[in-house]
Amino acid sequence: MAAEDTAPVPEVLTLKEAAEFLHVDPLVLKDMARRQEIPSRRIGVYWRFSHSALVAWLAGADVETAELYADALQRSGAAGATGLASRADFLEGAPLSPEAMSRVTAAGTRLAQEETPPPADEASEAASEEEPIGEAPEERTAEDVFLRGQRVLLAPGEVVLDVGMFYSESDNQQLALVNGGVGLATVETETLTGFILGRYGLFDETEIFASTTYRDQDTDVTVGSQRVTGSHRSEFGDVRLGVRRTVLREAVGRPDVILTLEGRIPTDDDDSSYAVGGGVALVKSIDPVVLFANTNYLHTFSQDFDDVTRLEAEDRVGATLGYAYALNDTITLSTALDALFLSETDFDNATLRQQELFSLQFGLTSWLAKGLYIEPTVSYGLNGPGDSFAIGVTLPYTFGP
Repeated sequence: MAAEDTAPVPEVLTLKEAAEFLHVDPLVLKDMARRQEIPSRRIGVYWRFSHSALVAWLAGADVETAELYADALQRSGAAGATGLASRADFLEGAPLSPEAMSRVTAAGTRLAQEETPPPADEASEAASEEEPIGEAPEERTAEDVFLRGQRVLLAPGEVVLDVGMFYSESDNQQLALVNGGVGLATVETETLTGFILGRYGLFDETEIFASTTYRDQDTDVTVGSQRVTGSHRSEFGDVRLGVRRTVLREAVGRPDVILTLEGRIPTDDDDSSYAVGGGVALVKSIDPVVLFANTNYLHTFSQDFDDVTRLEAEDRVGATLGYAYALNDTITLSTALDALFLSETDFDNATLRQQELFSLQFGLTSWLAKGLYIEPTVSYGLNGPGDSFAIGVTLPYTFGP
């Protein structure tokens, strides 16, 4: 009986081919590659794997040693020429002996020593000529940076600090007491907001966050053509605290599932109200696109204020649906549809009407320097009695172990 033909395994494998070779889920393999737990290389938005490196890694080599083994095979042109274990042995799954493992390490050392370093002047000149312009270092991609608000990506002890500035204009309507009667008032607001938000990796798949804002705001309240009141204020906003945790990891047929619990503490009880809430986010990768959706609920322990512009709806439900498209490791485009549902709430001097507000946001996340990205965004209101829009820019910076 003739021996069954076996197709040769390509040296460079795609994500799907590598997953089939290893008999694992492609999403599990992709996650390991992102965490640098397996020999791999990212080329643009695609992952590629060396078959020889995977075989060495399976046989017990660490990631770095497995990559050295694959490099030695490529340079020598044959497995036996380096004095390593034969390629056939590796294909059969034979484990590396201590002697073979030492040769793998020695091969990596030899390869590093084969290239004599050029003089300092020549080395710096060569580096400047060969270094690609605008190429990011080995760090988190723009796609991951954008998804920092959706997924839990921080390792224990890692920190992301967001600093940003936004300008917004909005119109809102509510019932208010005017000259002894009730009238429909229009609240026009212009706001310049600076904010700082910090995220800290507490342990695997869990992070805590805290944020605060500084606002410079002008507000006019009119009924018809009559200006009822107006105000200008510059103040620090409330402090927001919370925790996020991944409760289900992405796999075939299911997304990442992340839960959030948060609270809001007023910096001045006479200006705003306490609030608590929570939410759930879903994230699904379909290279080179990532789809995300989230919903959240916030209950505000609303207080009565003489200034109607400080009144808040007791219950609000928010929802977001969007996608991120990675042009490459350093640039990601994003679009999101946001919805906000506010409950009707009665106060002594006004009634906040029930509202459903929808907006569309466009964003760009781009690498600037090691650990630092820039994220400009613009959003437009899609409904409501008035117009609203916001523009801004955020600088996320990652540091830590």
